[in-house]
Amino acid sequence: MRPHPAFQLAAALSLVSGIARAQSLNVDVGTNTTHPVPASTYAAAGSPGIWNDVSVPVTGQPLLGLDGLPTGATVSQAGGFVNLDYDNSGTAGDDDSLMDDCQDLGPASISSITWSFAGLADGTYTVLTYAWAPDNTTFRTRVTVPGSIDPAQDVGGAWPGAQAQGTTYARHGVVVTGGALVVELLVVAGFGTLNGIQLVRDVGAQALCSGDGTGTPCPCGNGGGPGRGCASSVEPTGALLGVSGGASVANDTLVLHGSGMPDSFGLYFQGTSAAAGGAGAAFGDGLRCAGGSVARLGTKQNVAGVSQYPATGDTPISVQGSVAAGDARVYQVWYRNAATFCTSDTFNLTNGLQLTWSN
Repeated sequence: MRPHPAFQLAAALSLVSGIARAQSLNVDVGTNTTHPVPASTYAAAGSPGIWNDVSVPVTGQPLLGLDGLPTGATVSQAGGFVNLDYDNSGTAGDDDSLMDDCQDLGPASISSITWSFAGLADGTYTVLTYAWAPDNTTFRTRVTVPGSIDPAQDVGGAWPGAQAQGTTYARHGVVVTGGALVVELLVVAGFGTLNGIQLVRDVGAQALCSGDGTGTPCPCGNGGGPGRGCASSVEPTGALLGVSGGASVANDTLVLHGSGMPDSFGLYFQGTSAAAGGAGAAFGDGLRCAGGSVARLGTKQNVAGVSQYPATGDTPISVQGSVAAGDARVYQVWYRNAATFCTSDTFNLTNGLQLTWSN
Protein backbone atom coordinates (compact mmCIF):
# COMPACT_ATOMS: atom_id res chain seq x y z
CA MET A 1 0.00 0.00 0.00
CA ARG A 2 1.23 3.50 -0.73
CA PRO A 3 1.68 5.92 2.17
CA HIS A 4 -0.82 8.58 3.15
CA PRO A 5 1.31 11.74 3.47
CA ALA A 6 0.21 14.22 6.08
CA PHE A 7 1.03 17.13 3.87
CA GLN A 8 0.63 18.18 0.27
CA LEU A 9 3.57 19.45 -1.71
CA ALA A 10 2.89 22.74 -3.39
CA ALA A 11 4.91 24.17 -6.26
CA ALA A 12 4.16 27.42 -8.01
CA LEU A 13 3.70 27.35 -11.77
CA SER A 14 6.60 28.97 -13.55
CA LEU A 15 6.28 30.12 -17.13
CA VAL A 16 9.95 30.62 -17.76
CA SER A 17 10.65 31.68 -21.32
CA GLY A 18 13.65 30.55 -23.33
CA ILE A 19 14.97 30.09 -26.80
CA ALA A 20 12.89 27.16 -27.97
CA ARG A 21 14.15 24.60 -30.43
CA ALA A 22 11.95 22.44 -32.60
CA GLN A 23 11.77 19.67 -30.04
CA SER A 24 10.22 16.56 -28.67
CA LEU A 25 10.73 15.77 -24.97
CA ASN A 26 10.75 12.68 -22.76
CA VAL A 27 10.18 13.14 -19.01
CA ASP A 28 10.53 10.36 -16.42
CA VAL A 29 8.86 11.35 -13.13
CA GLY A 30 10.06 9.92 -9.80
CA THR A 31 13.11 9.52 -7.62
CA ASN A 32 15.00 7.41 -10.19
CA THR A 33 17.18 5.90 -7.46
CA THR A 34 15.97 2.31 -7.46
CA HIS A 35 14.47 2.81 -10.93
CA PRO A 36 16.84 4.87 -13.11
CA VAL A 37 15.69 6.70 -16.23
CA PRO A 38 15.06 4.50 -19.29
CA ALA A 39 17.71 4.09 -21.96
CA SER A 40 17.75 6.62 -24.81
CA THR A 41 16.75 3.79 -27.18
CA TYR A 42 13.45 3.33 -25.33
CA ALA A 43 10.47 4.87 -27.12
CA ALA A 44 7.62 3.83 -24.76
CA ALA A 45 4.55 4.81 -26.81
CA GLY A 46 6.29 7.81 -28.41
CA SER A 47 9.80 8.54 -29.63
CA PRO A 48 13.17 7.21 -28.43
CA GLY A 49 15.70 9.66 -27.03
CA ILE A 50 17.15 11.08 -23.83
CA TRP A 51 14.80 10.91 -20.83
CA ASN A 52 14.79 13.87 -18.44
CA ASP A 53 15.03 12.91 -14.76
CA VAL A 54 12.35 14.94 -12.93
CA SER A 55 11.48 14.57 -9.23
CA VAL A 56 8.83 16.50 -7.30
CA PRO A 57 8.64 19.21 -6.22
CA VAL A 58 9.75 20.86 -9.45
CA THR A 59 9.52 24.47 -10.59
CA GLY A 60 11.02 25.62 -13.87
CA GLN A 61 13.41 22.70 -14.42
CA PRO A 62 15.20 23.06 -17.79
CA LEU A 63 14.64 20.15 -20.15
CA LEU A 64 16.83 18.40 -22.70
CA GLY A 65 15.62 17.33 -26.11
CA LEU A 66 15.76 13.78 -27.43
CA ASP A 67 19.30 14.51 -28.61
CA GLY A 68 20.44 15.49 -25.11
CA LEU A 69 20.85 19.18 -25.99
CA PRO A 70 19.18 22.07 -24.10
CA THR A 71 15.82 23.11 -25.56
CA GLY A 72 14.87 26.27 -23.68
CA ALA A 73 11.78 24.43 -22.42
CA THR A 74 11.01 24.02 -18.72
CA VAL A 75 8.57 22.01 -16.61
CA SER A 76 6.76 22.88 -13.37
CA GLN A 77 4.37 20.95 -11.15
CA ALA A 78 1.62 22.09 -8.81
CA GLY A 79 -0.25 19.75 -6.47
CA GLY A 80 0.04 16.08 -5.68
CA PHE A 81 2.12 14.35 -3.06
CA VAL A 82 5.61 12.83 -2.98
CA ASN A 83 7.68 10.56 -5.19
CA LEU A 84 6.77 6.87 -4.99
CA ASP A 85 8.79 3.72 -5.76
CA TYR A 86 7.03 0.38 -6.12
CA ASP A 87 8.50 -2.64 -7.87
CA ASN A 88 5.69 -4.15 -9.93
CA SER A 89 6.43 -7.81 -10.70
CA GLY A 90 5.04 -7.55 -14.23
CA THR A 91 7.26 -4.78 -15.58
CA ALA A 92 10.83 -5.28 -16.74
CA GLY A 93 13.68 -3.37 -18.33
CA ASP A 94 12.88 0.14 -19.52
CA ASP A 95 9.16 -0.34 -18.80
CA ASP A 96 10.18 -0.93 -15.18
CA SER A 97 12.39 2.18 -15.20
CA LEU A 98 9.59 4.44 -16.45
CA MET A 99 6.55 2.98 -14.71
CA ASP A 100 7.73 1.77 -11.29
CA ASP A 101 8.78 5.18 -9.97
CA CYS A 102 6.27 8.00 -10.15
CA GLN A 103 4.59 10.87 -8.36
CA ASP A 104 1.88 9.86 -5.90
CA LEU A 105 -0.89 12.35 -6.73
CA GLY A 106 -2.77 11.62 -3.52
CA PRO A 107 -6.34 10.40 -2.87
CA ALA A 108 -9.51 11.26 -4.77
CA SER A 109 -10.13 14.24 -2.48
CA ILE A 110 -7.23 16.06 -4.18
CA SER A 111 -8.90 18.33 -6.75
CA SER A 112 -6.15 20.09 -8.69
CA ILE A 113 -2.86 18.68 -10.00
CA THR A 114 -1.10 20.23 -12.99
CA TRP A 115 2.16 19.78 -14.84
CA SER A 116 3.03 22.80 -16.98
CA PHE A 117 5.55 23.20 -19.79
CA ALA A 118 6.88 26.57 -20.94
CA GLY A 119 9.29 27.66 -23.65
CA LEU A 120 8.18 25.02 -26.14
CA ALA A 121 8.46 25.54 -29.87
CA ASP A 122 4.99 26.34 -31.19
CA GLY A 123 3.38 23.66 -33.30
CA THR A 124 1.29 20.50 -33.15
CA TYR A 125 2.19 18.01 -30.41
CA THR A 126 1.13 14.56 -29.34
CA VAL A 127 1.05 14.43 -25.53
CA LEU A 128 1.52 10.98 -24.00
CA THR A 129 0.82 10.98 -20.25
CA TYR A 130 1.76 7.84 -18.32
CA ALA A 131 -0.58 7.62 -15.34
CA TRP A 132 -0.50 3.94 -14.34
CA ALA A 133 -0.37 2.87 -10.70
CA PRO A 134 2.29 0.15 -10.26
CA ASP A 135 1.02 -0.72 -6.79
CA ASN A 136 -2.73 -1.20 -7.28
CA THR A 137 -4.83 -2.28 -10.28
CA THR A 138 -7.93 -0.43 -9.04
CA PHE A 139 -6.40 3.06 -8.94
CA ARG A 140 -7.45 5.41 -11.75
CA THR A 141 -6.17 8.81 -12.88
CA ARG A 142 -8.01 11.09 -15.32
CA VAL A 143 -5.83 13.02 -17.77
CA THR A 144 -6.91 16.20 -19.56
CA VAL A 145 -4.90 18.48 -21.86
CA PRO A 146 -6.64 21.88 -22.17
CA GLY A 147 -7.00 22.93 -25.80
CA SER A 148 -6.98 19.36 -27.12
CA ILE A 149 -9.91 18.04 -29.12
CA ASP A 150 -9.26 14.65 -27.52
CA PRO A 151 -11.40 14.02 -24.44
CA ALA A 152 -10.32 13.41 -20.87
CA GLN A 153 -9.06 9.85 -20.50
CA ASP A 154 -8.99 7.58 -17.44
CA VAL A 155 -5.84 5.48 -17.03
CA GLY A 156 -5.23 2.42 -14.84
CA GLY A 157 -5.57 -1.34 -14.51
CA ALA A 158 -3.40 -4.43 -14.55
CA TRP A 159 -0.08 -4.25 -16.41
CA PRO A 160 -0.95 -5.45 -19.96
CA GLY A 161 2.56 -6.59 -20.87
CA ALA A 162 3.32 -3.49 -22.92
CA GLN A 163 2.29 0.15 -23.10
CA ALA A 164 -1.43 0.42 -23.92
CA GLN A 165 -3.57 3.53 -24.31
CA GLY A 166 -6.24 3.71 -21.63
CA THR A 167 -4.38 1.34 -19.31
CA THR A 168 -0.88 2.80 -18.97
CA TYR A 169 -1.14 6.14 -20.75
CA ALA A 170 -3.44 8.78 -22.24
CA ARG A 171 -2.91 10.36 -25.65
CA HIS A 172 -3.88 13.91 -26.64
CA GLY A 173 -3.16 15.98 -29.71
CA VAL A 174 -2.84 19.71 -29.15
CA VAL A 175 -1.61 22.84 -30.93
CA VAL A 176 0.85 24.81 -28.79
CA THR A 177 0.93 28.60 -29.15
CA GLY A 178 3.01 30.89 -26.98
CA GLY A 179 5.20 27.98 -25.90
CA ALA A 180 2.89 26.82 -23.08
CA LEU A 181 1.23 23.44 -22.52
CA VAL A 182 -0.59 22.11 -19.45
CA VAL A 183 -1.46 18.56 -18.40
CA GLU A 184 -4.24 18.34 -15.80
CA LEU A 185 -4.61 15.26 -13.57
CA LEU A 186 -7.59 14.20 -11.47
CA VAL A 187 -7.72 11.23 -9.10
CA VAL A 188 -10.92 9.29 -9.81
CA ALA A 189 -10.34 6.04 -7.86
CA GLY A 190 -7.99 5.28 -4.99
CA PHE A 191 -4.73 7.19 -5.40
CA GLY A 192 -3.49 8.98 -8.51
CA THR A 193 -0.22 8.43 -10.33
CA LEU A 194 2.06 10.16 -12.82
CA ASN A 195 4.95 8.09 -14.22
CA GLY A 196 6.08 10.39 -17.01
CA ILE A 197 5.15 12.57 -19.99
CA GLN A 198 6.29 12.52 -23.60
CA LEU A 199 5.79 15.48 -25.91
CA VAL A 200 6.12 14.44 -29.55
CA ARG A 201 6.23 17.41 -31.90
CA ASP A 202 4.91 16.82 -35.40
CA VAL A 203 7.78 17.78 -37.67
CA GLY A 204 8.55 17.03 -41.30
CA ALA A 205 4.90 16.47 -42.21
CA GLN A 206 2.97 18.93 -44.36
CA ALA A 207 -0.79 19.18 -43.80
CA LEU A 208 -2.83 18.89 -46.99
CA CYS A 209 -6.43 19.51 -48.10
CA SER A 210 -7.72 20.50 -44.69
CA GLY A 211 -11.45 21.12 -44.43
CA ASP A 212 -10.89 24.64 -43.05
CA GLY A 213 -11.41 26.49 -46.32
CA THR A 214 -7.75 26.64 -47.35
CA GLY A 215 -8.30 24.00 -50.06
CA THR A 216 -11.28 22.52 -51.86
CA PRO A 217 -14.54 23.38 -50.02
CA CYS A 218 -16.09 20.56 -47.99
CA PRO A 219 -18.97 18.87 -49.87
CA CYS A 220 -21.87 20.38 -47.91
CA GLY A 221 -20.34 23.50 -46.43
CA ASN A 222 -19.33 21.31 -43.47
CA GLY A 223 -16.02 23.01 -42.88
CA GLY A 224 -13.79 21.80 -40.07
CA GLY A 225 -11.19 23.40 -37.83
CA PRO A 226 -7.72 24.57 -38.89
CA GLY A 227 -5.62 21.69 -40.20
CA ARG A 228 -8.39 19.12 -39.69
CA GLY A 229 -10.82 17.22 -41.91
CA CYS A 230 -14.38 18.23 -42.77
CA ALA A 231 -16.99 18.28 -39.99
CA SER A 232 -18.78 15.01 -39.18
CA SER A 233 -21.91 14.11 -37.22
CA VAL A 234 -19.80 13.58 -34.08
CA GLU A 235 -17.09 16.24 -34.40
CA PRO A 236 -17.89 19.73 -35.74
CA THR A 237 -14.18 20.58 -36.11
CA GLY A 238 -13.46 17.42 -38.12
CA ALA A 239 -11.13 14.48 -37.55
CA LEU A 240 -7.39 14.99 -37.15
CA LEU A 241 -4.47 12.94 -38.47
CA GLY A 242 -1.20 13.48 -36.62
CA VAL A 243 2.18 11.78 -36.74
CA SER A 244 4.90 10.86 -34.29
CA GLY A 245 8.26 9.18 -34.62
CA GLY A 246 10.54 9.31 -37.64
CA ALA A 247 10.09 8.47 -41.33
CA SER A 248 13.42 6.67 -41.78
CA VAL A 249 13.58 3.54 -43.90
CA ALA A 250 16.48 2.19 -41.83
CA ASN A 251 14.88 3.08 -38.48
CA ASP A 252 11.14 3.36 -39.06
CA THR A 253 9.44 4.64 -35.90
CA LEU A 254 6.65 6.50 -37.72
CA VAL A 255 3.18 6.24 -36.17
CA LEU A 256 0.00 7.75 -37.64
CA HIS A 257 -2.55 8.92 -35.04
CA GLY A 258 -6.21 9.52 -35.91
CA SER A 259 -8.58 11.29 -33.51
CA GLY A 260 -11.98 13.01 -33.50
CA MET A 261 -13.66 10.07 -35.27
CA PRO A 262 -16.73 7.98 -34.41
CA ASP A 263 -16.14 4.67 -32.64
CA SER A 264 -16.23 2.89 -35.98
CA PHE A 265 -13.49 1.50 -38.20
CA GLY A 266 -10.81 3.71 -39.71
CA LEU A 267 -8.77 2.74 -42.77
CA TYR A 268 -5.23 4.12 -42.79
CA PHE A 269 -3.94 4.49 -46.33
CA GLN A 270 -1.06 5.95 -48.35
CA GLY A 271 -0.92 7.69 -51.71
CA THR A 272 1.96 8.48 -54.04
CA SER A 273 0.63 11.96 -54.86
CA ALA A 274 -1.56 14.71 -53.42
CA ALA A 275 -5.08 14.92 -54.89
CA ALA A 276 -5.78 18.14 -56.80
CA GLY A 277 -2.30 19.44 -56.09
CA GLY A 278 -2.88 19.28 -52.34
CA ALA A 279 -6.28 21.03 -52.35
CA GLY A 280 -8.16 17.73 -52.16
CA ALA A 281 -11.17 16.33 -53.98
CA ALA A 282 -14.71 15.95 -52.60
CA PHE A 283 -15.25 12.37 -51.46
CA GLY A 284 -18.15 11.28 -49.28
CA ASP A 285 -18.63 13.83 -46.50
CA GLY A 286 -14.99 14.93 -46.71
CA LEU A 287 -11.98 15.45 -48.96
CA ARG A 288 -9.68 12.85 -50.45
CA CYS A 289 -6.09 14.00 -50.08
CA ALA A 290 -4.06 10.90 -50.97
CA GLY A 291 -4.02 10.12 -54.69
CA GLY A 292 -1.93 8.35 -57.31
CA SER A 293 -1.13 4.75 -56.48
CA VAL A 294 -2.95 4.04 -53.21
CA ALA A 295 -1.87 1.40 -50.67
CA ARG A 296 -3.92 0.24 -47.70
CA LEU A 297 -1.88 0.21 -44.51
CA GLY A 298 -4.41 -1.21 -42.07
CA THR A 299 -7.93 -0.98 -40.66
CA LYS A 300 -8.29 -0.06 -36.98
CA GLN A 301 -11.16 0.09 -34.53
CA ASN A 302 -11.54 3.60 -33.10
CA VAL A 303 -11.94 3.68 -29.32
CA ALA A 304 -13.07 6.96 -27.72
CA GLY A 305 -12.62 8.44 -31.20
CA VAL A 306 -8.94 7.54 -31.57
CA SER A 307 -6.77 4.87 -33.18
CA GLN A 308 -3.30 4.53 -34.64
CA TYR A 309 -1.24 2.67 -37.19
CA PRO A 310 0.95 0.81 -36.60
CA ALA A 311 -0.05 -0.63 -33.24
CA THR A 312 1.92 -3.30 -31.40
CA GLY A 313 2.59 -6.21 -33.75
CA ASP A 314 1.73 -4.33 -36.95
CA THR A 315 4.04 -4.15 -39.96
CA PRO A 316 5.96 -0.82 -40.06
CA ILE A 317 4.65 1.80 -42.46
CA SER A 318 7.78 1.75 -44.63
CA VAL A 319 7.37 -1.99 -45.21
CA GLN A 320 3.58 -2.03 -45.55
CA GLY A 321 3.73 0.92 -47.94
CA SER A 322 6.80 -0.35 -49.84
CA VAL A 323 8.62 2.98 -49.60
CA ALA A 324 12.25 3.81 -50.32
CA ALA A 325 14.47 6.65 -49.20
CA GLY A 326 13.52 9.85 -51.00
CA ASP A 327 9.90 8.81 -51.61
CA ALA A 328 7.24 11.45 -50.84
CA ARG A 329 3.98 9.93 -49.63
CA VAL A 330 0.59 11.25 -48.54
CA TYR A 331 -1.27 9.68 -45.59
CA GLN A 332 -4.91 9.86 -44.58
CA VAL A 333 -7.63 8.01 -42.65
CA TRP A 334 -11.01 7.07 -44.14
CA TYR A 335 -13.61 6.37 -41.47
CA ARG A 336 -17.20 5.15 -41.34
CA ASN A 337 -19.75 7.75 -40.21
CA ALA A 338 -23.02 5.87 -40.34
CA ALA A 339 -25.28 8.81 -39.46
CA THR A 340 -26.84 10.69 -42.38
CA PHE A 341 -25.07 14.01 -42.09
CA CYS A 342 -23.97 15.58 -45.35
CA THR A 343 -24.13 13.55 -48.54
CA SER A 344 -25.86 10.20 -48.97
CA ASP A 345 -22.50 8.54 -48.38
CA THR A 346 -21.79 7.42 -44.84
CA PHE A 347 -18.07 8.07 -44.57
CA ASN A 348 -15.64 10.92 -44.03
CA LEU A 349 -11.88 11.50 -43.87
CA THR A 350 -9.23 13.20 -41.79
CA ASN A 351 -6.88 15.85 -43.15
CA GLY A 352 -3.95 14.54 -45.16
CA LEU A 353 -0.25 14.60 -44.27
CA GLN A 354 2.63 14.52 -46.73
CA LEU A 355 6.16 13.59 -45.76
CA THR A 356 9.37 12.47 -47.42
CA TRP A 357 11.16 9.32 -46.28
CA SER A 358 14.86 9.46 -45.41
CA ASN A 359 17.53 6.74 -45.37
